[in-house]
Amino acid sequence: MIDRMKADFDIEYLCMKFGVSASGYHAWKSRPMSAAAARRWELSAKVLGVFVESGRAQGHRKITATLNAVGEAVDRKTVLKAMQSMGIMPPAARAAFRRAAARARATADPEDLVQRRFDVVQPGTVLVGDITYVSTGEGWLYVATVIDLATRMVLGWASGKRQTADLAVTALRRAIATGHVQLNAIFHSDHGTQYRSQRFARFCARQGVRRSMGKNFECWDNAVAESFFSKLKSERLHWTRFSSRAAATWETADYIRYFNTRRPHQTLGYATPAQTMAKLSSHTPTRQTIPVAA
Repeated sequence: MIDRMKADFDIEYLCMKFGVSASGYHAWKSRPMSAAAARRWELSAKVLGVFVESGRAQGHRKITATLNAVGEAVDRKTVLKAMQSMGIMPPAARAAFRRAAARARATADPEDLVQRRFDVVQPGTVLVGDITYVSTGEGWLYVATVIDLATRMVLGWASGKRQTADLAVTALRRAIATGHVQLNAIFHSDHGTQYRSQRFARFCARQGVRRSMGKNFECWDNAVAESFFSKLKSERLHWTRFSSRAAATWETADYIRYFNTRRPHQTLGYATPAQTMAKLSSHTPTRQTIPVAA
């Protein structure tokens, strides 16, 4: 990528941004690169190009939108990770991160109760959730999910045109309404503002759900939720251009039905989440009734 960009940028600058020494760059030129490494370098080059063209003013969300608009299918977390690895961030984002750090110091986030232990055997005891977005002709559609770790079943989900705490609450409320969520269950997420909000915290407390969060900006701590969104996009959404949010919502709902009831899951020994839930739920105690109130 440095070779492709050196006509526009100084080699020393590019080496610094890609985290390599100038001598390492020259050594690299004589060695082959794996396909995965080449892909990472290519994406980093595109992210850096958009960032510089914007006058170093755009954050990861706008860069993601710019890349998607020209046919580069990538999500914002991947772009954010690339920007962090290169040490590039617009002034507004630096201020936002400082404010987020101040809030974190004032109100501590929940500790990580999962610690990447994803091999849960009892349904309804550990849930994971996240929010992603889908491009449509009407603008972004945001999708929140709640997944049971033991069965990999999507127990609840919600969609809307805004990425709010209500979206996260609705997804969890629908998961609880299935009857598969146990009292004192763990809900694990990243540090998104929706999951850090007082609204979401109060809802979890009323429903007997313990909150858990991985490390900030560490996607592997919530890998199961990330993996589902990757499958949703690569197997269904990236193949279609949606004229409306309603069309994208229908396609998402159809994929979730397919994922839960028909798609074999390698982690489950190639059973479906529904088959696994039916097998394991007979050994799971019934959740005591709590009014599902916002």
